[in-house]
Amino acid sequence: MGRLIGLLVLLNGVVLAAGLSLEQLRGQDSELGEFNADKVRLLGRGERWEAAPAKVAEAASAEAGGAPAPQTAEAPSAKARCLSWPALNDALLGEIEARLQGAGIVPSSYAIHLQQRLGWWVYLPPFANTEAMLAAIDAARQKGVKDLAPVRGGVRVNAVSLGAFPTLAKARMQMEKLRALGVEGARLGPRPNSGGARLAIAGDVPEAQLARLGEGWSQAPAAVACAGN
Repeated sequence: MGRLIGLLVLLNGVVLAAGLSLEQLRGQDSELGEFNADKVRLLGRGERWEAAPAKVAEAASAEAGGAPAPQTAEAPSAKARCLSWPALNDALLGEIEARLQGAGIVPSSYAIHLQQRLGWWVYLPPFANTEAMLAAIDAARQKGVKDLAPVRGGVRVNAVSLGAFPTLAKARMQMEKLRALGVEGARLGPRPNSGGARLAIAGDVPEAQLARLGEGWSQAPAAVACAGN
């Protein structure tokens, strides 16, 4: 009987020990599972942070590739036979003609077209006051000038118009007539607000003569190549 009781006690002890061992193993599995899960989460975070710079770089590259190129005027080449300006004034006209003359390009080999139909004029520069302007008109009439008109306002107030013309060539012809009549001080140029200007050079002008027309313009606005030039 005593042996039986001892055997039962021993069996209970074995069962208890086995149960405790199983609980310990379950606890270790649980801790290991949580550790692995944290490792997976940490790796996931690392992957996201590593991927972010790549995505930013890719987005920047796509943005740079898709961004429109800045719109800039086409610079005239040394062989350009057509140059244009958004506006023309007396100083710029003087530089254009000086460059053409320096390059050996004669007036019959080029034309300067203005946007306004009667964009060219011959005129007497503005006088100090209305009385001086009227006196100049009377003097010009006495010399046989018939095409006369006082300028009553604007940037050339108190100037005297001696004719408006569609081409520079016709304005030059008027200048020659005025000189023949003895009129002094007359000038020719683009009328105020005459619009854009375009210089066209004949095709028979050698390319070597065009080299001085491409760059280095001192007067504004700058020259640009005509569309399709």
